[in-house]
Amino acid sequence: MAADQVLLERFCPGDPPILRLYAWDRSTLSIGRNERLDSKLDPQRCAELGIPIVRRTTGGKAVLHGSDLTYAVVGGVLAPEFAGGVLDNYRFLAQGFFWFFKELGLCPELQANSRKSTEAHVCFADPSAYEILVAGRKLIGNAQRVRIVRSKDGSSGRVFLQHGSIPLADPSETLAMLFPHTSVETLQQQMHSLERLGVLKRHGLPELRTCLKDAISKSLDVSFQAQPWTPEERLAITEAERCFQPLGESFRHT
Repeated sequence: MAADQVLLERFCPGDPPILRLYAWDRSTLSIGRNERLDSKLDPQRCAELGIPIVRRTTGGKAVLHGSDLTYAVVGGVLAPEFAGGVLDNYRFLAQGFFWFFKELGLCPELQANSRKSTEAHVCFADPSAYEILVAGRKLIGNAQRVRIVRSKDGSSGRVFLQHGSIPLADPSETLAMLFPHTSVETLQQQMHSLERLGVLKRHGLPELRTCLKDAISKSLDVSFQAQPWTPEERLAITEAERCFQPLGESFRHT
C-alpha cells in the first residue's frame, strides 16, 4: 500500500492511467482512512493469529488480505479515460470488473446504489454504488482517494487512487474471529469468493491477473505495458512504508 501511495503522489494530470495487481505475503487487516476502531474489532485476536492491522490511505471499511487479488488504479479525474467525476470513476472501472467476472463464467450484477447497513466495519458486508454482486453477494470491495496536484505553471488538477480486493478464498471464518459481533453464516450470506464459486478450480492466479488486466484495458480503452520500479520509486516506497506500520496490539478504541 506504500507503493500505491507513491504512485498516487507521483502521478500528474495528463499521465496515462496506471494499473497495479498484487498479492500479500501474509494475512493483513487493512482498515479505512477514517474508520474508527472500537470494541467490535478484537485486536488481541488479531495478534494471536499473527494478523497485523494497517490503516489505508483510502476510505471504506476493513478488508482481510492474504487470500485475495488486490488491484490499484491511478488516474486523473476528468482525464479522457475518466470523463466524469469521482463517482463516475467507480462506474467506469466497475464495467471492467463486470466483464472480468463475466469472462470467468459468472453472472455479475452491478450495484447501482449504496445499501444502508448497520455493519460498522466489514467492507464486504456493505455493497456500495457501482460494486459487483454475484448471486446477491458482494464479490469485490473498492475504495478511493482524490488529491489535488499543482503544476509548475500554477494550474491544478485532481488525480485519484482506487484500490480494492477480490477474495480468492473464503475469508468469513477468520473475519468472524476478528469481529465477534458477526458470524460466519451472516458473512457468507453477504459476501462471495472465487473459491466458493468454483472459479479457482478452472483458473489459476496468473490467468486471473491477465484476465483482469485485459478487462480493465477494455473498459478504459487503453493498453497497459509492464514497467519495472525505478530506483527512485523504490526509495520512495521504502520511505512511505513508515506511514503504513502495523497498529500496536494495545491500541485504544476510539
